[in-house]
Order: sequence, then C-alpha cells, then structure tokens
Amino acid sequence: MSPHSILTRLLVAPAALVLLGGALAACGSSGSADADKPVLRVGVQKDGIRSVLTQAGLLEDLPYEIEWSEFTAGPPIIEAAAADQIDVAWVGSAPPIFGAAAGADFKVVATVEEQDEKTDSILVPKGSDITSSADLKGKRIAVGKGTSAHGHLLLALKSAGLTLDDVDPQYLQPAEGLAAFQAGEVDAWSIWDPFVTQAVNEDGAVDITADEGGTTDPYLAFEIASAASLEETDTRGSIEHFVGLVRDGFEWAQQNPDKWGEGWASESGLPVSTTSEVAAKKASVVGPVTEEHIASEQQLADAFFEAGEIPEKVDFTSVVEPGLIE
Repeated sequence: MSPHSILTRLLVAPAALVLLGGALAACGSSGSADADKPVLRVGVQKDGIRSVLTQAGLLEDLPYEIEWSEFTAGPPIIEAAAADQIDVAWVGSAPPIFGAAAGADFKVVATVEEQDEKTDSILVPKGSDITSSADLKGKRIAVGKGTSAHGHLLLALKSAGLTLDDVDPQYLQPAEGLAAFQAGEVDAWSIWDPFVTQAVNEDGAVDITADEGGTTDPYLAFEIASAASLEETDTRGSIEHFVGLVRDGFEWAQQNPDKWGEGWASESGLPVSTTSEVAAKKASVVGPVTEEHIASEQQLADAFFEAGEIPEKVDFTSVVEPGLIE
C-alpha cells in the first residue's frame, strides 16, 4: 500500500470522509497573472495567513505568483504536500506526526510558536455538568482525526487518568463538529481558534481546559513543505522566501492586531469581533525547528503510538528539514 493510501486511512474516518479533491479548493493567485514568474502553491485554512500577509503589504511585487488552496484542516494539507499538490503550508502539531507514521513525502521547515501557548480547547455547552477533563468519561466528543485538537484531547484525557477508549470520539471536520455541537449531538468539542472564540462568543460555550495551557495543549505549529518541491532549487528558494514573509507578517501582526483581525474577517467570513479577539491573543514567532520543539513533538508522537492512534513509532527528527530559516 502506498504512503498516500496509508495516510488517507490514518486520517479519514467513515463519518467524515474528506477526499483530497474536495478538501483542496483553488483560490486564485496573489495578483495578476505573470507568465514569466514561477508559481508557488500555498495551502491555507481559516488561519488568517493570507490576510496577515495582505494587510502587512507583503504580497506586493513578489518574485513568484501565489496559487492559494484552502483546506478544512491540517491532515489533508499533509496529504496534498505528500502528493506534490502544494509546495508549502502551515499546520498544527499532530498532522506531521500522522504524516510521518504513514511515510508521507513532506518536510517540516519551520516552527510557528504561539506566545500564549494555547491553540486548542475542549468546549462544552453552556450549563453542561462537564467541568473538567475527568468528566469526559463516556461522553461523545467531536474532534478532527489527526489534528492538533486530537492531540489536545489525547493529552487532556491522559492528565485525568483516562484514554481515548474511555470516551466516544466522533471524528468530524470543523464545520461538522460545530453543527453537531450546536445541535447537542455531542457532549464536547475539541477544536482550535478561531472556532473556539466563535463558539464561546456566539453560543456561550465553556472551555474546560482554559487553565491548562501548554501542559495538555500541544500548541506548536509548523510550516511544512513538499519534499519534491524542496528538491527543486528555484521552488526551494520561493518556499524559503515565503516562510520569511510569514515571519515578517507575524512580527507586523503583533503591533497591528486590529488591522489583521479586520482582514481576517473579510477573508474567512467570520465576525470581525471574533477574528480581532483571536488576533490580539495569537501573537506568534516563526523560526527554526529547535531541539526543544522536536522533543515536544516526540512526546506527542509517542503518546499517539501508545494510544494506538498511529501504527508505528515516529522519529520526528526524520521529517525535519533544517536550515531553511534561521
């Protein structure tokens, strides 16, 4: 069985089948087409990457054209990179681990480190009698398989002396998870921002892991790239340049969260009140993958293996490509 097929089986549950072609939607280039310029294929989610770069004025006069493709979550991004459908993208902590377990052909080239050390939350409806991770035993929990929220749920349960076998995971993509949460079809929802802030503000959802921070939240995110793209000298140069733009964009965003929030709202369709609140607390630093980052990811990878969520042990170092950014 090919790595592509293995990765699909690892990441996709029957209840939430998301094929690569459906998850990837071309969103146009960064400007007017220029036949003389190379094309850099960039994967995004509702993560504000396009808006932070646009608002910071960093997408003007680039030496390449950007072809944006939007995905529902990190796992299909890894699949697309492995299939050489995109060149570079940002994903959370867990997708590279699932990709590595499947032998996917991609590399981690930089770390995105959120300064509040919190990416994911476990939400319960307003008035729920669930007040801690220990109360999740036997409950139905919506979560995206192979996502950072999957890792957060795993570690939160572990901290309470529970395992995934003690709960009833419902593997759903973010939009499906939101619908199930709002309809009362699940008891809890493990998810990331901006969906967390939206659910708290609009539905009165309660984050039962609000005070846990980095202890159960594998908050690191990563810039990943197609291994095939990195082997092409010109494309590798474009990837390096783009990751530098993302770093510059987040430096700008730390001083201009309101402007980023406004642009993010226009890009995503989320309320500006939500995106502005998230932008204000999501200052991030983009830099090289350090030994500390690798150790953190290795612990998460080992936890996934011990829980039976991936079929073999993962050496996270094996998917790290050093030297692209300093």
